[in-house]
Order: sequence, then structure tokens, then C-alpha cells
Amino acid sequence: MSERAAFERYRAAMAALGFRPSSQRGQNFLLDPTLHAWLADQAGATADDTVVEIGVGLGFLTRELATRAGRVVGIEVDERLFTLASRELGGGGGGDGDAAPGNVELVLGDAMGGPDRSLLPVIGESIASAQAAGHQGLLVANLPYSISGPLLAGIATLPDLPQRAILLVQKELALRVAAAAGTPDYGGLSALLQVVFEATVLRDVSPQVFRPRPKVTSAVLQLDRRAVIPDGLVPAAARRRFAAFVRALFQQRRKVLRTTLPRAAAAIGSTGLAGSASTWPFAHAEELGGQRAEQLAPTAIHGLFRALSVDSPSE
Repeated sequence: MSERAAFERYRAAMAALGFRPSSQRGQNFLLDPTLHAWLADQAGATADDTVVEIGVGLGFLTRELATRAGRVVGIEVDERLFTLASRELGGGGGGDGDAAPGNVELVLGDAMGGPDRSLLPVIGESIASAQAAGHQGLLVANLPYSISGPLLAGIATLPDLPQRAILLVQKELALRVAAAAGTPDYGGLSALLQVVFEATVLRDVSPQVFRPRPKVTSAVLQLDRRAVIPDGLVPAAARRRFAAFVRALFQQRRKVLRTTLPRAAAAIGSTGLAGSASTWPFAHAEELGGQRAEQLAPTAIHGLFRALSVDSPSE
């Protein structure tokens, strides 16, 4: 049975549960079976690996991931969708002639439901468990637009970074994450993610392949963990401090570093920027003070963070 035909069956089941897709939760179901298979292929999972899927929805992509990975941990926030997905994926058979996969674990919960709106702990735990066993911990998601930015920032501060993340997001956001320093799209989220991941926009995805159809074009963003994580950013606590530093640095993006860098230093408890920019402990400090954060590559921002962390309290 095709995905669109299956969706009609699902729609009847959803109606029976009193469910209607919520635009607030970004419940736009991807119905293109070739795209499901393609997304699962891009994740690069093998039979030994674990894939965490955020936003199971109706489980079409979940099934594709389950044919490739050894373990799939699916997160779904909507209790009614969770009920439907559990029927389809959790042992009762697909209802459309497909057997339920035996390697899918479904979790009912908000992906941003961790302490202080961090990622749900099971996400990091599943990735860490796979990597501790010498396998890949991967992440795949069709993300609601409303939480995409905070969730992407949360990925950068996971205890163990996934080897790869394949993320279906709003095109505008994908371009921001992958943008080069000095370009209009480059910002704090770009710097935060690019310092630990290589970011690539793989392709656009038309609104036509979703039901209901969103009003904007989506894109597939690929994040590959860098082979070498920069000095000082291996512990998750350090990456959380770096995230706070970057947020403060870009909070007033049109202001020059003479104004924003002391604020960013204060965000990590550093006292190393007393006095005017000419006294800062950096080469060409006066010139640096006249630049904006958006002009600095992620490695340069990390260099400032490292220099200022010398006199900061450790976590």
C-alpha cells in the first residue's frame, strides 16, 4: 500500500481518536516514500548502530530506519500519535500488510523536555550507549519549525555528540546553520554548531510532499561530527558554557565586539576584559574591538572563548 493510501487509513484512525494535525506543533506528515528511504540512507546506519528519531509521527520514516539500523529509539510528544505509532510499530503489525519491526523503541515525551528545556535525557543516553559499545549513535528528525532552533542548539551540547544528524527543517534555518562567517545568514547558531559539526544543506523539500502542506519550503540539513573536537569542548559542560558565550556575543549582532565581547565574557564568569579594548589580552586587540561577531569564523570565536576561559570558574 502506498504512503498516501496508508495516510487515508491513518486519517480515519486519527479522526477516531479526535486528532487533527496541529500547526503549532508542526504536525506536517511527510508522505513521499522515496524521500523516506533517501533520508534513511543519508543517516548511514548499519545493523550495529542506533538511530534516535525525533518526531515519529505516523512512523513512515521510522520503518525505513528500522530496516537499516540495529536499534531505533523514536520520540513522539503527541499521545494520540504515540498510540497510533505503537499499534503500527510496536508489535501489533502494520495493518497494511507490513510486519511490525522488532527493533523500534517508542518513547512518549517532549524532545525538549529535559532540565531547563534541554533535550530529553533518553536522546543523549541512547547515543552514548551506542558509542560506548563502539557503534554509531545517529540522529534523524523531521523537526517542527517552532522548536528547530533550540533543538539544534541542544544537539551541540549533548553529553556525546552524534556522529551524524539528518534533519528536515525550514529551508531558511538550514541555510543559517550552514552559512559562512561574514554572510547575512551567519549567526550564533551557525557558530555554535559549526565548531563541532560540519554542516551541509543536502536538498530542498517542497511543501507538496507534506500533509497538511506547510507554507514554506523545507530543506535537509546534515551535521557530521568533526573528526577532532576543538580543545576544551569535549566535555558537555564546556560546550554549554560556549553556548552561553555565543548567545551573549550575538545578542546584539549589529554591535561591535568592543561592546559585545565584555558581555559574552561576563556570561562565562570571565574578568579578563577590564578596561578598554586596547588593553585586552589578544593580538591586534583594538582592531578586534571594531569588528562584529558575524565577521568571525567559528574557530576564531572558539579562540576567544578559550582565552577568556583561563580566568573563568570551571564547572
